[in-house]
Amino acid sequence: MASSDQDLVTEIRSGSADAFDRLMRRYRGLVYRVAYGFTGDRESAMDVVQDTFLKVHARLGSWRGDGDLKNWIARIAANEAMNVARSSRRHPTSELDESVFLLPAPEDDAETRASQQEALHRSLASLSPRQRLAVVLRYFEGLSSREISAVLECTEGTARNILFRSLEKLRTLMTRSEESLP
Repeated sequence: MASSDQDLVTEIRSGSADAFDRLMRRYRGLVYRVAYGFTGDRESAMDVVQDTFLKVHARLGSWRGDGDLKNWIARIAANEAMNVARSSRRHPTSELDESVFLLPAPEDDAETRASQQEALHRSLASLSPRQRLAVVLRYFEGLSSREISAVLECTEGTARNILFRSLEKLRTLMTRSEESLP
């Protein structure tokens, strides 16, 4: 039987390493996808996952339990990923993990698919950190506007506005990228 987040936190606070392992397994995919959405690099994202769970473990004693643990962990991951993304902007990477950002493309046209992946990655990278986080949380994690607002620490209306503006900007950037293709 799966333990609730609160049960896991109680076990972890009692010293259970197994409970922390279960918590990491439960949320490592979320943390990785948030991190990859910011960094665009598999190794950097894995570093963010590690740093995030180190901080989660260190700060779990201060988590009050009045909010959603998933959102709290996502916020820590986003902050860690933003820090890594800011520090690595001087050394951009072109690695793309197609399992994270999939766009429909003809099966036999790998070149088109690769250029679409590249365009999406560049477009996401051009969004502000809050916009990028909103898009990653909504479309790659399936979070609701309410959950996104908790992670962004804003009202639900503001979260919807950020998401709307992000999608408009992405649409514009992706259209420009398509127009520049031969």
